[in-house]
Amino acid sequence: MKAVLVVDDEPLMRSMMTHVLQQEGFSVFAAGCGTQALSLFRSHPGEIGLLISDVVMPEMDGPSLAAKLKAERPDLPVLLCEVSNAREQLNNNFEFLAKPFSMSDLLARVRNLAQRRAAA
Repeated sequence: MKAVLVVDDEPLMRSMMTHVLQQEGFSVFAAGCGTQALSLFRSHPGEIGLLISDVVMPEMDGPSLAAKLKAERPDLPVLLCEVSNAREQLNNNFEFLAKPFSMSDLLARVRNLAQRRAAA
C-alpha cells in the first residue's frame, strides 16, 4: 500500500496511530485538521493510498474531508474513526472503526483494507 494519511485533531491519538502504523512499515502523513490534510494530499499526488480520519474535528469534519478527497481520487479507501452512535447520523459508504479502539484493532482494519486494495 502507498502512504497512509492520518487526520486527528487530538495530538496524542494522531501520534499513537502514526507510530503504530510506521512500526508496521507504513509511510504516514499526519495532519491535525482537514485543511492541513487537503494540503498534504494535494502536495503528494498519488502517494497516499488510505485516509484514516476522526469524524468530529474543528474546521472540517472527517466525512467532509473524505468526500473532498474521494472527489479527487474516487478509489481512495477511507476509514473513519467515530463514536459508536455517530455512524447512524452519516449517510455515506465509508469504512468505520468505532471509538474507543485499540491499536491492534486499527492495524487489523488497515491490513484488511490494504489486502482488499491489492486484490482489486
